[in-house]
Amino acid sequence: MANSKENLVKSFTMMENSMEKMWDLWLVGLGSLSWAQEQMENMTRKQLDQNKTAREEMIKLVDDLSRQTRKNQEQFQKMVEEALINTYDQINVANHQIMQDLTKKVDELAKKVDIK
Repeated sequence: MANSKENLVKSFTMMENSMEKMWDLWLVGLGSLSWAQEQMENMTRKQLDQNKTAREEMIKLVDDLSRQTRKNQEQFQKMVEEALINTYDQINVANHQIMQDLTKKVDELAKKVDIK
């Protein structure tokens, strides 16, 4: 019977040791899960920060491009206006010269008609 008691005590001791080791494994497993969750949260925060920075940079880039486009349009409009004004002025000068030439010719022809 003493042998049975010893075996029973050994069995309970082994069960107790097994339970302690199982709890230790559970604690290690939970610790690993907690660490993995923290790592995921940190990675998510970093990704969100990078997304925010990228979005802010994109907004700034779009604003810069928009300003540059407006500036280019204004410059183009000024160039077109200047070209049209110059062309109009040249046409006026040419028309004025043509009118003077025609007036001279008419006067010359009138003088020839009067002479004859």
